[in-house]
Amino acid sequence: MENGKFSLGIECFAEMICARFCPDETTMVVLLSACVGDGKRVGVELVDMYGKSGGLEYARFVFERMCDRNVWTWSAMIVGLAQNGFAEEALELFTKMKKESSVRPNYVTFLGVLCACSHVGLVEEGYRYFSEMERRHKIKPMMIHYGAMMDVLERAGRLNKACEFIKKMPFEPDAVVWRTLLFACSVHQGEDGEGVGEKVKERLIELEPKRSGNLVIVTNMFAEARMWDEAAEVRRVMKENKMKKIAGESCLELGGSVHRFFSGYL
Repeated sequence: MENGKFSLGIECFAEMICARFCPDETTMVVLLSACVGDGKRVGVELVDMYGKSGGLEYARFVFERMCDRNVWTWSAMIVGLAQNGFAEEALELFTKMKKESSVRPNYVTFLGVLCACSHVGLVEEGYRYFSEMERRHKIKPMMIHYGAMMDVLERAGRLNKACEFIKKMPFEPDAVVWRTLLFACSVHQGEDGEGVGEKVKERLIELEPKRSGNLVIVTNMFAEARMWDEAAEVRRVMKENKMKKIAGESCLELGGSVHRFFSGYL
């Protein structure tokens, strides 16, 4: 928006307040989107903010009215759509960006694309985009991209593939990566989760021998599979080593004070 029009918009907003009209959400979006023409950064931040808060209709409103979109604007919209469950729209927007603009995707763009593939179970497409990122666009995948690709495989129940993918990573996977895979194994018990879970369990115990949370996941896996003897054996090991289940904790601010709630063992 030109500076003159922006100033006129601000004046109209001021008159609305003086006349005791209460602006609603739409009014504020229109006012904020007026700032977009005065700077790309404001537009990117608005799209990102509304996307993260679930206000996709407002994110679209700002995005569609931006005259000059850069890679951060496109990426913010793609990520917002993907994270809010609109995976097909996110991938369509990615295709549109490549076809209708001169903007080249960056590492954030591909993070949103992989997130979209994960939500709708597009395993082969996930592999293709992951490869395209480095092969075609010369973007070296970071740990966050490997994690996103892991999520694609784990959600689809491709646990053996996920295990192979971890082993081929260019850096040593930490305990968080293995624990995420172990949790996926507990979800996909009926598929290849049991065999992979055993390997992952052994690796996790090597990395974190004293972390009770890993053994709790294993115990739950055995219990859900009705493998009562195995579950009892894991509990016995925990008891002998004096390992307790870590209590779950949440906080709530009420009346200026923070209250803590626990679930489990202290």
